[in-house]
Amino acid sequence: MPAEMAASAQTSDGFSPELVSWNTTARCNLRCAHCYLAAGRRAPDELSFEEGCRLVEQLAEAGTEMLILTGGEPLLRRDVDRLVARAAAYGLLVVLGTNGTLLTPARVRRLKAAGLSGAGISLDSLSPEQHDRFRGAPGAWRAALRGIRACVAEGLPVLVQMTVLPWNAGEVEAMVELAAAEGAAGFSLYFLVCTGRGEQLSDITPAQYEQALATLVAVQARFPQMMVRARCAPQIVRVAARSDSALVGSAGCLAARRYCRVSAEGEVTPCPYLPLVAGNVRERPFGEIWRASPLFQRLRLPPGGRCGACGFRELCGGCRARALALGGDVAGEDPWCDYRSEERPAPEATLPWSAEAEARLLRVPLFIRDRVRLAVERQARASGSTVVTPAELHATFESLGRRVPFHGHRGPPDGGAVRPGGDTNEEGRERRGP
Repeated sequence: MPAEMAASAQTSDGFSPELVSWNTTARCNLRCAHCYLAAGRRAPDELSFEEGCRLVEQLAEAGTEMLILTGGEPLLRRDVDRLVARAAAYGLLVVLGTNGTLLTPARVRRLKAAGLSGAGISLDSLSPEQHDRFRGAPGAWRAALRGIRACVAEGLPVLVQMTVLPWNAGEVEAMVELAAAEGAAGFSLYFLVCTGRGEQLSDITPAQYEQALATLVAVQARFPQMMVRARCAPQIVRVAARSDSALVGSAGCLAARRYCRVSAEGEVTPCPYLPLVAGNVRERPFGEIWRASPLFQRLRLPPGGRCGACGFRELCGGCRARALALGGDVAGEDPWCDYRSEERPAPEATLPWSAEAEARLLRVPLFIRDRVRLAVERQARASGSTVVTPAELHATFESLGRRVPFHGHRGPPDGGAVRPGGDTNEEGRERRGP
């Protein structure tokens, strides 16, 4: 897609939907206690394959870089391979959000061939019994672990995803250790927002919330080869900054700023946990909803309450979904944050980047781009460099003991049209390395 088309979809303040998750279906083979969709049966009016293809095209035009195909359970859609192929043909980084129980080595190979770049698989405990009880199906833990191992064996990057609750809050460090031992590329800890079936659950306390964030910072230092992240917890940037940790995320709550969600029926919401609808892609183009929605415009303003007065408001700003769920005001303070001080450490001075280094950084997936920038600048300073060049990029990757996935620029599927059955012409997708 021409760069000027993607740029035209940005708001006047530069907000762009870099990351979008699409609930491709409400069908699910599990009955998870915390599911915000209360997934199980197929929604009566889910987007068809043709409508999904139009959505993918509109996402590419709007500047989306990464598309998460989730559910329910996305593998219950018979056309999910074709949807992956279509999105990949437009240059999107396509990731599957799944419970992992339906992944086999053959299934992983087909998805990789279609253009899938990675998978996030849920695993919530070291105890199979506890996980199965939480996920509502016997054998779910073992099946999820088989799915993780199938991805690793077939060379598909996999993130282990855990939702932290009172009964498993003490397992966070051990779960990161398990993810590392299984060869996962990363670990994401999700913090509960009580919506859907999750309204019946008890959340962790604010003190446990802070402890879990501190644990993530500590384990990131222990496992630098893995990408450790917190979800629905923008406070992680505050905790990491105070610890001088390389574990950082994108600044603030991403909802309506760099991220949004599309429901199975085409409704666009700021995030899965904010049950507020900005529009429907069946009625208005996605890019128009992103730019003009009054709801999205409101969420792009500074928050109120303690979040608005906090010294970390620009880096954090609190979770907007939790502000609505617990405080009744989407623009209010995040009640689950215990931090009170208005002071914060002075930020590190940024180093200038050469044009070639900046161009290569833009080819790093957005979900780790901020972290890569920080890590590269720290290493460059340590080596005495005054300008970041591609050499500093490579030196940082080598010191981390891993290779950061790069992807090419988006473009229309010219010469890379999707063939029947979901096959693509590999020449239609850029997969350039650094």
